[in-house]
Amino acid sequence: MFLLGVALVFGAIAAAIVLTRPSETVFVVVDSSFPMREVWDEVPQVLDEIENEGYAEVALATEKGLIHSWQPTFRLRTGTPYAPCDFADIETYPEALAADSRILITATTSCPTDTLTGWEVRAIEP
Repeated sequence: MFLLGVALVFGAIAAAIVLTRPSETVFVVVDSSFPMREVWDEVPQVLDEIENEGYAEVALATEKGLIHSWQPTFRLRTGTPYAPCDFADIETYPEALAADSRILITATTSCPTDTLTGWEVRAIEP
């Protein structure tokens, strides 16, 4: 009887851990166009803020290509923003279709974002 009680307690604890663990996924696209040059140094801080929101898995891309698919933390490679901005294809990533949340990090001086639906836009002021 004692062992049954212990098993039930540990089972309840395991269930509580699983049920309270974050399960939501987020796909983040970082604008890497010319207008981002002024705010590029602030991108890691914004990624940290998103990561601290408790997502179970994150995926990261720029409008030019995938940086990494699903993993527990962001891994932004260093780089220099280049080329004009174009958000036309960011919804075509498989991660964008699978994610619970989609976030675009951009500069307030970059391309218009009003045509994007289902995206949270985090615009950085230069």
